Amino acid sequence: MLGTLDKSASRLARGNLTVTALSDGYLDIPAAYFSNVTQTEQDAVSPSTRFGANTWLIETGTRKILVDAGSGEYLKERFPASGTLTWQAPEKTEERAAVTDIVITHMHADHIGGLSLNGSCLFPNAEIHVQAAEWDFWTDEALLTSVPEDKRPLVGLIQALAKPVGNQLRLHRGDTDLGDGITLLSAPGHTPGHQALHLSSGSKEAILLADVVVSDVLQFANPDVRYALDSDPDLAVKTRRALFDRLSADRIPFAATHLYTDRFGCLETRDNGFAFVEI
Repeated sequence: MLGTLDKSASRLARGNLTVTALSDGYLDIPAAYFSNVTQTEQDAVSPSTRFGANTWLIETGTRKILVDAGSGEYLKERFPASGTLTWQAPEKTEERAAVTDIVITHMHADHIGGLSLNGSCLFPNAEIHVQAAEWDFWTDEALLTSVPEDKRPLVGLIQALAKPVGNQLRLHRGDTDLGDGITLLSAPGHTPGHQALHLSSGSKEAILLADVVVSDVLQFANPDVRYALDSDPDLAVKTRRALFDRLSADRIPFAATHLYTDRFGCLETRDNGFAFVEI
């Protein structure tokens, strides 16, 4: 276990795999970011709703695999409660050096802000796993000028954060076996190359959904709710429903980045949607 992890943090064991949730704080998201909602649903998140900002550490015995790196210092002006992992702190040098792999579920700044600082990767020994579709989309030089002007600062930040990790990059195309019972699952819609993770050991399994679901208040009960930061809202809904059906049918424990809880849970069918039940 990395030296300074909170021993009370949410943890799940799957055979030789241990998954520990690492909270990077919270994000307060305006209700206006959600659409295809009823008035009752809108009222439930008005004027804003609080997202968690969960990342995870997977330990195999020989590998320490970080799933996303949090937002670092880059979102604090807008989200003061974010960036609590402080990977950039000098006292975390040894912990960063111990990380063997980093899986980037997607390249939004709240997931990659903790990767680099001042033009250098903070994790010198880590192989960094990203879907090729995700990397190619965000690092395209033409993207910065093709997006609306109000989105250019975000794209510029993502490109600046990505540049220092290029030499440690391993690109994947679709579902990929990373070994040790860890499989990348293509889960597009939120972004072009968004990915989830499937963990297995024998008959035991778990899934890290990342941003397949972002609002526990809205999207479990109504998976059709759209989110403003989804690059392809229809595909995001299709991906979410497919994974929700799999999770509920097979009773697979899961966690997700923006649930308010860092705990693992299972999905139960409920009316026309689902309900999250903590383990």
